[in-house]
Amino acid sequence: MSDSAQIAFPGVRGHARAQAKLSRAIERDQLHHGLLFIGPEGVGRATVARGLGCALHCKVRPGVGCGECNDCHRVLTGNHGGVEWVRPEGPGGMIKAEPARLLANRLMHAPFEGDRHLVVFDPGHAVNETAFNALLKSIEEPAPGVHFVFIVTNTESLLPTIVSRCLPVRFGTLAEDDLATVLGEELARRRATAEAEGEEPPQVPDDRRTLAMRLAQGSAGAAVELAMDDGLDQALSLLSHAMAAADVGPPIIFGGDKSPLWEAWTEAYGGSGPGRPARERAACARLTELWLLDLGSRLRGAEGLPGLSRRVHRTGQAAVRELDLLLSLRDRLDRNPNVRLALEQTLLELSACRPPS
Repeated sequence: MSDSAQIAFPGVRGHARAQAKLSRAIERDQLHHGLLFIGPEGVGRATVARGLGCALHCKVRPGVGCGECNDCHRVLTGNHGGVEWVRPEGPGGMIKAEPARLLANRLMHAPFEGDRHLVVFDPGHAVNETAFNALLKSIEEPAPGVHFVFIVTNTESLLPTIVSRCLPVRFGTLAEDDLATVLGEELARRRATAEAEGEEPPQVPDDRRTLAMRLAQGSAGAAVELAMDDGLDQALSLLSHAMAAADVGPPIIFGGDKSPLWEAWTEAYGGSGPGRPARERAACARLTELWLLDLGSRLRGAEGLPGLSRRVHRTGQAAVRELDLLLSLRDRLDRNPNVRLALEQTLLELSACRPPS
């Protein structure tokens, strides 16, 4: 495979360098037996691991995968005997020693289908020391054709004995075009699934989709989660009212619980009930995150967030003061028992630093 630009594992967007590196190694029969897929959450490390499984087993397009043959289809749907995923039993759990020992015993006889066998640990940091010791011989001296992938965000979360025996493959965030494509495809898939099951398909307004991509910072997983979150619309509404309060001052800030600002606040945190303090902190944290994103975008000369209309645009020292106040609010949220009071105080201070009309 001479032209790396043509390398695209099935289902993968972006990460051209990582794909080219893996594909060349397969072509030269030099794929390392232990690989660390290192990168942020949601950027497609697991998707590349599936694509790697196709590249190892596809006979139509060896080293890359065609995505359409029987082998590729079964890899992508999790039904191929030459690719297996090892996950903890529950979220945040660890891979236990006994399953690790059983895996080590089975791998003595691998590959089971084709001439390659890929084992993906997702997440890799779920392999604790006891489990790794059970797998140590399998990883140090694997049977021919057996490969391991550990999906991690950083090497600090891994045992040093794993890091020392594996080759790192690093993943960055997705480019905007790739992120938009992945998000569009996933939303289309969810709509088709809902319609096939006779359910109401999810509605994702364009403003929310755009905002989700901005907030996701190159993570397709985060973009999908945010786009499906109706609470993002509520947070954007609250931000619009909070900005108006910061521009006008006390008449809006102290307009009472029935004012648009505080009705939007109540809607954003969900009203009275169990866990209200935590929900208020979460609502204020999201408000602050959105506000900082809008401010940072405008300070760079770009457009702000969609759906907002500000009366006042602070510049110079006033913009720096706005940034400082928002950062201060964000940093003291966990220490402040009265979140609404902290927000009121910040809005008052912001109104005091608005430019003269």
